[in-house]
Amino acid sequence: MEISDRYKIIERLGKQRTRKFGDVFLGEDKRNNIRVAIKALKKDSTNSLAQSRLRQEATFSFSNDTLPVILDFHEGEREIILVKEYIEGVTIDLFWKQLKNKQRIPFLQKFMYSLIPPLNILNSEKITHCDIKPENILVHGTADSFKVSLIDFGLSIDKHKPEQRSTLFPLGFAAPELLLNQLDIISQKSDIYALGILIWRLFTGKLPLTHPNPSIFTNLQLTHPLPTHESIPRKVFEILEKMTVKHSFKLPPNKMKKEDVIPLLQAAMNQRPTIEIIAKEFSALKTRRFWI
Repeated sequence: MEISDRYKIIERLGKQRTRKFGDVFLGEDKRNNIRVAIKALKKDSTNSLAQSRLRQEATFSFSNDTLPVILDFHEGEREIILVKEYIEGVTIDLFWKQLKNKQRIPFLQKFMYSLIPPLNILNSEKITHCDIKPENILVHGTADSFKVSLIDFGLSIDKHKPEQRSTLFPLGFAAPELLLNQLDIISQKSDIYALGILIWRLFTGKLPLTHPNPSIFTNLQLTHPLPTHESIPRKVFEILEKMTVKHSFKLPPNKMKKEDVIPLLQAAMNQRPTIEIIAKEFSALKTRRFWI
């Protein structure tokens, strides 16, 4: 398939240099003038991970307008092309920076409720996104009236399908059960964890528990609780703390038996609240002096 046969490229989306996982273009379907997003990846021996992610992303298509709709997929000897419905919006971190301080808590209250429909759809279909971070959440509109979309399902897992891959999930946002590649037990509670880290980052402009040494960084992510920060209102932090509950391992989990590690991970996951409870707790901040 040649892109030009069916789609017209309008412009490149994102940075003008080649992206880590290929190029993304804004395009238009020549048959109906509908705008589309086109992901194109040239295949070579160095980007097998990117190829796998793009194939995986192509398998997740939804009928809800807060989630991706896949229109076309083509894989040839030299390239992979994925065409999706184009979603308007900017990443949540860019949207956040445009908000005034007094708008941020009201935005978060509405934002949490807006996540309930897409997360409930994923939960009902036993799909875990596994890669919730600022660039994968788009916001379109104003602080008072906006729409949220969840994108990029390249690392997502469908429990209805056999999962045999061993995936390296990115440090920073990934829950401990993902970092330890315990894919059998992941659930929406894994996405709740990442969402808590995302909110922490919005307030602080950085990730918690980082370290330039990857081994130390991983250990911090696995064992240390979410730290407080002067930029985060106390009542907001209390909610984030619940969202990011993790077991504090006394021994390196890779030195423990799998049958001993999994119950500890699962017990921590069970303590994380649902998106409905989180939304209610953020909503309750309206009547409190949450910034104290």
